[in-house]
Amino acid sequence: MRFFFRIFISGIFILSFSKLNHIYAIELSLRGNSLFSAFTGKNNMFMFSIRNLELSASGGRGFLFARGELDIQPINLSFFTDAIEKKDSEMQDFLTSQVVGREFFRVKEVYVSTRGLPFFRITLGRFYGAVGNANSQKFWTRNFVERPFTVRYFFGQNGFLDDGIEISLFPPLPWTFEIVGQIFDGSTKSWASKGSFDLTYLLAIRNYFGEEDISGGFSLFWAVGKNFASQRLSAKGTQIASDNLSEFFGGDASFNFQPYFLMSVGYILRRLQSPTILDVEAGLYSEFNVNPVRFFSVGLRPEIFGIPRLREFEEGGSQNLPQIIELSISATFFAYEIAKIRLQWTGNFSEASLPQNIFYLQAMFELR
Repeated sequence: MRFFFRIFISGIFILSFSKLNHIYAIELSLRGNSLFSAFTGKNNMFMFSIRNLELSASGGRGFLFARGELDIQPINLSFFTDAIEKKDSEMQDFLTSQVVGREFFRVKEVYVSTRGLPFFRITLGRFYGAVGNANSQKFWTRNFVERPFTVRYFFGQNGFLDDGIEISLFPPLPWTFEIVGQIFDGSTKSWASKGSFDLTYLLAIRNYFGEEDISGGFSLFWAVGKNFASQRLSAKGTQIASDNLSEFFGGDASFNFQPYFLMSVGYILRRLQSPTILDVEAGLYSEFNVNPVRFFSVGLRPEIFGIPRLREFEEGGSQNLPQIIELSISATFFAYEIAKIRLQWTGNFSEASLPQNIFYLQAMFELR
């Protein structure tokens, strides 16, 4: 099913893109993101990376709009002051997400979308899933180095980004109200399915109000998809394959008083159903950002992962897994609207296998 879905999406995408051979109003931008990190705690690590050079282009013709982003990740250097134990799987996973397996070229958003049609919009290509604003924020627009821990835990460092089709409906109201339906091929970390029917389905509602200076709103979403098939013993003692099912529920809300104050809160819950185990995990994250002057802002992001965090067994009984509490404090300096320098501290207070203190020094630029 995934193969035919990709053929379908690719065919329509190429056909739509061919109509844009004379694109008007092209906008080009180049963004750079370099980062020095120090991880301290049970294990210590220092890392310097040119995280990415992001080249993006967008433009439209008639009622079609296209956007593409390419990441170039040229340098990633790291050294350890302590040996990392192989049996420490959580720490290994954390370091892998930070250091190992980063492609030199990586395609991010590439899609074609309709514009100007009454009451609906269709998007084809590779784009972000509608699981909250924190998932789709880019490094240049974020107030912190990374996405919230909950988003990284469920969807990986790069968020929920996948190939698919989106249909958005927005009735004629004096504010922005949108119903979004998305179908993805399910190849991201959260799903990674290998079955014959392994698409991911997502339904979201977005409601936003206000003007550019004062605005706010909320969104709700539900997503479902399959994970890796599991092998288990049947009653006759033979091995049979059973599918794992993941469901996500959640939403977020925000209030923005530009350019002085921003606050947001989000919640994501996942039910991961395997043949013998049911995991229910959820994270609550919030963000507060104050911009007292044009060239400086301060951000605070407290987060609790584990409301709830429960594992239930097929034979009966359950287990409460430990909560993870993360707190981030950032200070960002702006230079002529083309560069940013950020200092950030992130503390992890309850998961001993992960770094307890992370210090970031981030430098970014944007050229248009």
